[in-house]
Amino acid sequence: MSLILAACAGPGDVSRGLRDPDGASRLRAAAAAEASGQDDLALSLYMAAAEAEPRNPVVQARLAGALSRIGSYSEAQAVLSRALTQDPDNLDLINQLGRLQIRNGAPEAALESFGRLLASKPSDAAALDGRGMALDMLGRHEEAQASYRAALATSPMALGPANNLGLSLLLAGRFQDARSVLEPLARRPGAPPRVATNLAIARAALGDQEAMRDLIGEQATRGDLDAMLRALGSRVQDLAKE
Repeated sequence: MSLILAACAGPGDVSRGLRDPDGASRLRAAAAAEASGQDDLALSLYMAAAEAEPRNPVVQARLAGALSRIGSYSEAQAVLSRALTQDPDNLDLINQLGRLQIRNGAPEAALESFGRLLASKPSDAAALDGRGMALDMLGRHEEAQASYRAALATSPMALGPANNLGLSLLLAGRFQDARSVLEPLARRPGAPPRVATNLAIARAALGDQEAMRDLIGEQATRGDLDAMLRALGSRVQDLAKE
């Protein structure tokens, strides 16, 4: 903490007391606190910056992000909603709000937010991906898959929409199609473990006994796999934070 405070102070401040820092200084100090694992300190700095600059969308978005990272999703959503009353057409805020609405289990509200964003930027890959997640949560898998494919048409190498497409196909029971999407994705350098897990589920659903054993264990049954497939639905909410 002493390093962070020193970074905000001028050469003569130690003897005279610290000056009230400007917004940029607070944000830099907050980022340094986050990087060093001091989440509580970072949050207090973001809150001070947001209070000092209530009309600054960048500051409000940073505060919402900090709240999200500690699991305070409702509070983060409230921050973004207030910020949007000041700047209703800020597309970054709308996208962040939509993701939080998914995290909060409000897919209808998220669908509305992403719809607003796409009305201004029809080819925005992040918004199309978010829209797909909201649709999957509502059980509208075919529409969700179309949204993910539209995101991939704009950003062909984007990993998120591709994995979400594979997951959506799993949720819809289209296991061969899911496998076709996920196999090349799993071969990419740096592909996250969730891709391999989704691929293993697709293979197990298609009758691959080795994949079934790797997923669940030697005593795995089809009922175990069905339970895992049902649990995948909740995974959509988790993906909104990634």
